[in-house]
Amino acid sequence: MNKGKFSRTARACYAGIVNQAIITNVTALLFVSFIELYNFSYIKLGMLTAVNFAAQMCADFLLIFLIDRVSFRKLAVFSCTLSFAGLLFYGCVPFLFSEKGLFTGIVCATTVFAFAGGMSEVVLSNIADNIPRLENSVSICLLKTVYAWAQVGLVAVCAVFLTVFGSESWNYLMFGFALIPLGAAVLVGGAAVVKKSGISKPKSSFHLFYILALVAIFLGYGSEIAANQWISVFATAALGVGGEWSEFVGMGLFAVCLGVGGLTYVAISKRKEHFPLPVLIFAALSTCALFLLSSVTENVIFALVTSVCCGLFVGVLSPGIMTVASENMPSAGAWMIASLAVCADLGAAALPSAAGSIAELTGIRTAYLTMSVAPFLCAAVLFVMHRMNKKNASVNFTDTFFPV
Repeated sequence: MNKGKFSRTARACYAGIVNQAIITNVTALLFVSFIELYNFSYIKLGMLTAVNFAAQMCADFLLIFLIDRVSFRKLAVFSCTLSFAGLLFYGCVPFLFSEKGLFTGIVCATTVFAFAGGMSEVVLSNIADNIPRLENSVSICLLKTVYAWAQVGLVAVCAVFLTVFGSESWNYLMFGFALIPLGAAVLVGGAAVVKKSGISKPKSSFHLFYILALVAIFLGYGSEIAANQWISVFATAALGVGGEWSEFVGMGLFAVCLGVGGLTYVAISKRKEHFPLPVLIFAALSTCALFLLSSVTENVIFALVTSVCCGLFVGVLSPGIMTVASENMPSAGAWMIASLAVCADLGAAALPSAAGSIAELTGIRTAYLTMSVAPFLCAAVLFVMHRMNKKNASVNFTDTFFPV
């Protein structure tokens, strides 16, 4: 097989995942600017986060029923083009809305680009997952690693731009960012795209392994987003920096660890025929241990280090679970990754919100202590999946879960 056949496909997937990093994180990096410029309350900022994940969740849910009926290429081009339009809209909000209507405009723009980003992430993940393994150019786990390094770059670009040009120029950043999904749309339009044949219907796939994968990704991705969102609290206390710089430093360090951890796990998985579930179990338990250390230590520097190091382990959970599910249920259609993405977004909305409520009542350390339960339960679920995997190793796993 021509190894260069899927190089353009890989570049399209990389561009799309960079766009997803922008969509998911850019508004959070602008929170301090929005407070200073527009006097947004914490409730409004929380609403922006909720709208972002809700829109992504709606896209994921829609794709469960749509993705196996429409070509991947058409869906990818549409979603990337819509993301381009949404980011342009975001940049034009200060010009189109008065001060009183500004929040409404930001919500509308967020809905558009978040919906598009959620759709493109799932579609491009399926495209990457269907690239023949011999190509060895891109995988779901590698896309997650690219996402992490894109987040590092996003933090750096936002920090430099807002420092040089001022917070009031935030919207001009969006015009530059909009070029990335546009490039992804152009790339995927001429890329080689493979789609599975002989797929099973969703109603035939509600077996224990699949249900456990849904639970595991809910807990795993929820733990990641909770750790990512609360890292700035420790950065503020440990480094003595406040405002937007605490967000930049905290999220930047966490993203670096996500990237390093992702590269490590990609290297490990390349040596195996199938993605090793024990690696995921180890990652979940390590995340639990670091959550516990962050909660009990009195040294704020050590708490920052342990919470940052969570990124080395927690970031592999969601892409690893998707990969394991795809490998062990090969007859499932693209709808399966879409359904896993829905549960991931549910975890991303529920667990950080719970952590915030606990932190508001009893403090951030108690929140981390409580949140350590999530990766522990994730490890327990993954262990059961591993036992099922070993038990079915001597039989045809596809026939076990997708009987004719």
